[in-house]
Amino acid sequence: MSHQTEMILDQIDVVKLDISLWSSSKKLRPEDLVLADGSKLPPEELAYLGTKKTIDPDKLKGFNRIKKEAERICLECGVRFLGGFANPRHEIPRIIEALDQLAVEFTHEKDQFLKGYSDDTEDWILRHAEFGDAIRRALEPAASVAAKLRFDYVIFRVSAPKADEPVPLAKPAVASLDRKTKSLSEQLFREIAQEAKEMIERSFVGKTSVTARILNAFWRMRNKLDSLGFLDHRCMPVVDSMDSLLVALPRRGPYVGLDFNSLFSLGQLLSDPDKIKAHGQGLYQLYACALDDEEIADDQIIPAVSESIQPVTVCAEVIDSPEDDLADFEAFMADYLPDTEAINAYVVHSIPPENELVPEHLNSAGEETPTGVATTRDFWF
Repeated sequence: MSHQTEMILDQIDVVKLDISLWSSSKKLRPEDLVLADGSKLPPEELAYLGTKKTIDPDKLKGFNRIKKEAERICLECGVRFLGGFANPRHEIPRIIEALDQLAVEFTHEKDQFLKGYSDDTEDWILRHAEFGDAIRRALEPAASVAAKLRFDYVIFRVSAPKADEPVPLAKPAVASLDRKTKSLSEQLFREIAQEAKEMIERSFVGKTSVTARILNAFWRMRNKLDSLGFLDHRCMPVVDSMDSLLVALPRRGPYVGLDFNSLFSLGQLLSDPDKIKAHGQGLYQLYACALDDEEIADDQIIPAVSESIQPVTVCAEVIDSPEDDLADFEAFMADYLPDTEAINAYVVHSIPPENELVPEHLNSAGEETPTGVATTRDFWF
């Protein structure tokens, strides 16, 4: 098994939902139909009659909603894998808490449904009195329906057989697991693209503005790429580019003009898995080149500042200058007479070589200055 596969499997757990729903659909039989004289049905090898409902389908919508919510929770930061949903290990506590809450909700929905099951079926028969007998023949007891309504889940980790274990066909098994694990990034890009495509068709096509609610969809896709960034090196550059756009947008919509076009362009990019990969690879290479340019060569030496050099304190008087300090500069220099006494008042020190003592000097007051210390009228060069 490759190192990449081991690294991925060490960071994921698989959540497998075990949700069973009852649809109330039963096979439609010839005796259920009222045929005109001389009419006949086609043989089954040619056409099927279809199905019939034994209860109002609206009564079952609550179960379907809970199942979709469970799948959404598992897909929020995960991808489909081995019949379940591969999620980063650190996301598992959050998923468990959310699924446990849905399990309680499912149980409550089931109890309420079974309490009204008998009355609901009778009401359905009255609404379709012409086919009442056909419905009655297909009715199931409440206990049978209860057994078919189930909400559960299991969480497991995946590992390859060890080389020293006497597992038949171990090499093909490891190879297939390696292949499936490496395909997780492709599955991630496909799922992002599918969500982005549906978002564009629903919210952008034929419109010139979108509300701030559209950002929720973009943030979901961004967070999913971020959580599963270890699957593929092309994920994080795309996340960074999404951050740059989304953070720069106003907090409140509607988004029109340039903002609308920017979001539309981002949605189009995310709606194609090949474009996501190409964009991520391009940004990744750009970042890599930038890092290479910033590296310091091994033979490049940055000299350290000698500790013997002390900072200089300069007391200066602020003088208003004309707009052009160099105006008539030559004429000024021709008439300039230096003040010899003022110049002699300044002592100029040169920086001694390292480990060499600095001789003592006199400051402007004729007093000795400690070695290495400059007064407010001394300058170090």
